[in-house]
Amino acid sequence: MNLFAYGTLMDLEIMTQVSGGQYRSQKATLLNYVRKRVRGEVYPGIIRQSGGAVDGILYFNLSKEAFDRLDKFEGPLYVRTEAEVVCDNGEGLVTDTYVITANSAHQLSDDDWSYENFIMNHKQLFQGSYNGWNELE
Repeated sequence: MNLFAYGTLMDLEIMTQVSGGQYRSQKATLLNYVRKRVRGEVYPGIIRQSGGAVDGILYFNLSKEAFDRLDKFEGPLYVRTEAEVVCDNGEGLVTDTYVITANSAHQLSDDDWSYENFIMNHKQLFQGSYNGWNELE
């Protein structure tokens, strides 16, 4: 199974720590979704929105064990959902991604989330404080 990552899991170090492995990857875009910052947090969520587009990383051939770890890490705020992404070469692929649950959509702010801003200003805070790390122990 493949995974489209659009937030903190785009970072190879975080993805390796969370999934327990390293996977081949490439850039991809998820159409008809938007990425917003979760209120009061340094990480994002995505929701469906016609005409939207979210850039991210497509990881290939994750193991069941990796997805078990990812499901625990993402927690109840997200649901793993099948979606289609477009790779840089124009190829469309079906993949899994984590979408904020309908009951939690109100927790998304109006602020767009920036990967570059996360890496520069919030990665260390996230690695030290996100509750999902506790679920992996």
